[in-house]
Amino acid sequence: MNIKLQRIIKAAAFMLIFCLLFSGATYILRNKNEANIVLPFYDEPKNTLDVIFIGSSHVMCSVYPMELYDRYGIASYVFASSAQLLPQSYYQLKEALRYQTPKMIVLDVSGVIYDTKISTAEYAHVQIDNMSFSPVKYQAIWDLFDSGSRTEYIFNIVRFHSRWKELGKNDFLPIKSITKGSYVSTDCTPCSPNREISTDDKTAMYPTAEKYLRMMIELCREKGIEVMLFNAPAVEEHESLPRCNAVNDIAQEYSINYIDLNMRYREINFDPATDYRDPWHCNAKGALKVTAFLGYFIKANYSIPDRRGDDKYSFWDSQLKEYRSQYEY
Repeated sequence: MNIKLQRIIKAAAFMLIFCLLFSGATYILRNKNEANIVLPFYDEPKNTLDVIFIGSSHVMCSVYPMELYDRYGIASYVFASSAQLLPQSYYQLKEALRYQTPKMIVLDVSGVIYDTKISTAEYAHVQIDNMSFSPVKYQAIWDLFDSGSRTEYIFNIVRFHSRWKELGKNDFLPIKSITKGSYVSTDCTPCSPNREISTDDKTAMYPTAEKYLRMMIELCREKGIEVMLFNAPAVEEHESLPRCNAVNDIAQEYSINYIDLNMRYREINFDPATDYRDPWHCNAKGALKVTAFLGYFIKANYSIPDRRGDDKYSFWDSQLKEYRSQYEY
């Protein structure tokens, strides 16, 4: 082996070791907010999820995939992050499709009430930091952020380098969860009922929100994936319902279903006095009602297989047992 080749090999080995150490240090130092919600998605066997829910904490707190499997045999995952707006959801969807070929995508449209690409830098980090390194992640960074802030999302050690003072045992351990992306809570904040509002009461969608909602629908259509639009109960967002109602026009244009459960409390027997964790999110009581309705609706209107009894999905049965042992509601 000549000297030049040896030097190239040594340089390549050095860079590989440096990258591995740098990546490891970055992972340990970064904030782990919602990592237990998102990262287990990457542990799901490829091309085994039939339904993927994309969106914000609204869907994270209102849909329980393990219940969908137990009751309806639906293999699903809630691939979401808090305060995720529709431009962010577009890249969350693209990331999901790198690993799975679902038959159906359910899009949380609560973000239509905003005309920005992100809510805050803190919540943007929750999404971006938990995405795998890929072209999709860098596309998201280039699109969602200006040139002055991109560095801290590409190299998030820039933001979290001083966090070494806060490190605990969990920062060094593998991140696992059995909830399939849902956040299970038994907390309760009694809320007043929403006032009645007509679906004809509409306010035009913001251009940014509409643009990315259409991009997501069209991406799914290109790949032959069914799409359903969804808005979870959230009493604090009630004043924005006229803007959410405008989603009906998009749904009709594309001939897809839009379910806004803020308009269907009576139908699902949703009680604001007992079914909210806080004014923005469902607790377990509310989530079970939302999940039961969605499971029934999906099975009645889409060709989603029942995976119970399928040997390929036997691991779901063992996960369900573990889930039942961990969560009581």
